Amino acid sequence: MTVFPEENDFLSLFECEPTLLDSTSKDLPFYYNEATYRFSNEEEDFIVTLSPSYGEVKIQVTHRSSNRLLSLLDLKRVGKFEITVDKKDHSSVLLSVVNEDSQQMIEVDFKPYFKQIFKEHFTR
Repeated sequence: MTVFPEENDFLSLFECEPTLLDSTSKDLPFYYNEATYRFSNEEEDFIVTLSPSYGEVKIQVTHRSSNRLLSLLDLKRVGKFEITVDKKDHSSVLLSVVNEDSQQMIEVDFKPYFKQIFKEHFTR
């Protein structure tokens, strides 16, 4: 089972309401829906799409003034999504992907500016 924060934690982190794939069913828990968050810092625009029950995370980052794509991270097997910093002027997350013989750790900073660090460790 994948480990993701609660819906309220994402509201605090991204400072916006998500667009839900299934917005008609009021009884569908957040964990089983797909949520898309659109937000910006002073330099970059972000589109973050989460499907917690599938372990899917997609983060698209574009440069605000030029609309140039800076990064596209499209992960299909995120085992753990951890909010490491959630402050007004600094926010970041740590994504963990466990494979058969390795573990991938992706650190993503949203504020004050975008930064992405990708590390892979062998587990055998």
